[in-house]
Amino acid sequence: MQIRHQRRTGRMLALVLGALCAAADALAQTSTDFCGCAGSPNSLGSLVSRTESSWPPGTVQRNDFFGGCEDAIEVPLPPDGVVVFDSIDLNGTTLRGCSANLTFSRNAANTPVTLLVKGDVTIRSGARISVSGFGGGNGTNGGAGTPGLGGLGGFAGGEGAYQLVNFANIGGNGVGPGGGLGSVVNPFAFAGGGIFVGVPELRPLLGGSGGGGGRSDDGTTGASGGGGGGGGGAILIAANGTIDIQSGGRILADGGLGGSRGSNAATAGAGGSGGAIRLLANRIQGSGNIFARGASPGNCCDGLSANGGTNGRIRMEAIFNTFAADNSTPVAVRAPAPGPLANPITPTVRITGIDGAATPTNPIGFQNSVDMIVDAPGVIQVDLATTDVPAGTDVAVTVKPKVGAAPTTQNVTLASCTSGACTAATSFDLAAGAYIVEARATFQTP
Repeated sequence: MQIRHQRRTGRMLALVLGALCAAADALAQTSTDFCGCAGSPNSLGSLVSRTESSWPPGTVQRNDFFGGCEDAIEVPLPPDGVVVFDSIDLNGTTLRGCSANLTFSRNAANTPVTLLVKGDVTIRSGARISVSGFGGGNGTNGGAGTPGLGGLGGFAGGEGAYQLVNFANIGGNGVGPGGGLGSVVNPFAFAGGGIFVGVPELRPLLGGSGGGGGRSDDGTTGASGGGGGGGGGAILIAANGTIDIQSGGRILADGGLGGSRGSNAATAGAGGSGGAIRLLANRIQGSGNIFARGASPGNCCDGLSANGGTNGRIRMEAIFNTFAADNSTPVAVRAPAPGPLANPITPTVRITGIDGAATPTNPIGFQNSVDMIVDAPGVIQVDLATTDVPAGTDVAVTVKPKVGAAPTTQNVTLASCTSGACTAATSFDLAAGAYIVEARATFQTP
């Protein structure tokens, strides 16, 4: 009891998972207005990557953002994640002649990207649209490998363990519904790769999960585990015309690579899972590539220091589709015509309180950052609220130590419900340290 009152601890709250829904324009959809945006007054016009005057206000070019001569044209992402254009034409190079990557700034809620286009989307040779995750940091003599940030709508990897810095020998757990477990010293286990969790329809749209962090075998200098790679992000592109991905053009939602270990007395971080790409148009064509690949673990002398992430999911919905089946990884799920942009119901699951304190509106635990501080270790209550989730559904609440231990999950049944809104609570007995808290509901709609 004295320890509880004398020690203070920070705990992280991760972005609530499970029943998050893809943002979509609220305009009515007709048989030919696949994007539901034909009459939208919010269009930013026609985007042409080589014409700076066509870029939306606030767009910036980030030179060498992806390394080498790989530039990012970063468009601001609004709070709902929805951006409307008349058309998009991505040339292969930026203003200074480097490869052009269309990216988006991260909003506070870390929503996926939803591009609604009244006309055509053309991705020419050398051009890319990217929501890929970022690699985990390498372990060094000075510090543990840092977690890789997830792509937009995706989740971060786990932190590497380093007994001389964060006092842990077990690597951190990846964030997200399929976050990989950290590497364990005893019993011996490598870090787990991120696993993509999502339904074939990609409704709701959710990015990939992060890989686990590497372990630290002893207290020597350099025995620092690599950080887990971030999960690939998520993107929906809905166009009333043609989505043309030409040879050498790409759409990417790859996971981030795991970080390498600091010495032989540690292991590398695992790769993040691929994310989600949903394309919806009158016609999809071209001979470019669409990738939502799981990432490899960090480099290591024995080649066996962690696991790779799983592939994400790609879905194409078009009346005419001539895009080659073997030009996407994983192979895309195909539908014979565009479907609805979002589910008819919009279920949500939220963590509303931790130890009696209200949670932030936009938690940042998805990027392995601290949201809340709890005064003392011990029994901590987690409060939940849901909408459009049926009464009687079990909500899985998972607490993941940032480093040093395996996750713990408890199921709580929704019983206190009024007009489609339910509340529930569960408790965990937690030692001092930092934690990620996640909640997820799974149910079958009628």
